[in-house]
Amino acid sequence: MKVLSDYPDRICLKGMSFYGYTGVFDFEKQNGQRFIVDLTLCFIENQAVRTDALADTVHYGEVFAVVKDMTTTGRFDLIEHLAGRIVSAVLEKFPLVCAAEAVVSKPDAPVDGIFESMSVHIFRERISG
Repeated sequence: MKVLSDYPDRICLKGMSFYGYTGVFDFEKQNGQRFIVDLTLCFIENQAVRTDALADTVHYGEVFAVVKDMTTTGRFDLIEHLAGRIVSAVLEKFPLVCAAEAVVSKPDAPVDGIFESMSVHIFRERISG
């Protein structure tokens, strides 16, 4: 299995902020909270570097829409599950992406203490058929 740094070409969507309803506690499911998502799309070689053609890369506006939909409409207990669903959806909908990493952060996690956020990192490669 490769790691993120094994992929020479990457597209990064950083600091996407959404309001969603993922959480274990009833008040999280009812009231919702803010989530910050960073997503890295990995390529062996992004052909758009040579061609300057949108058809040879991934339209990050379309990727943003997938992440927004998953984060704002999905109802999950764990951010691990949300991050995994985001990565799976991206790999399914964007065949040029070889691997992806989603970092889902909860800046307002229900934890008694001072912190910037609680987050998970989920990295998956495309399974060759």
